[in-house]
Amino acid sequence: MNWKLTATSLFCDKVNKWVPIIVYGDGKTHCGYYYRHQVVTKDWSGAFPCRGPQECELCKAYKDDVFSRKE
Repeated sequence: MNWKLTATSLFCDKVNKWVPIIVYGDGKTHCGYYYRHQVVTKDWSGAFPCRGPQECELCKAYKDDVFSRKE
């Protein structure tokens, strides 16, 4: 694999917004919306609609799509 990361914006039904999703070459995922609204604001009240990019079905689906493509 000769790439480091790929990114896109996808519509997330849980937050009803377009969110930036990043997939790194090592398989890690990152969601810009989660980072901005959960990590930066430190809203740990439990009311936040998602549990992070490692448990997110949207992130997992995009990662699977990226890794299924031929180089």
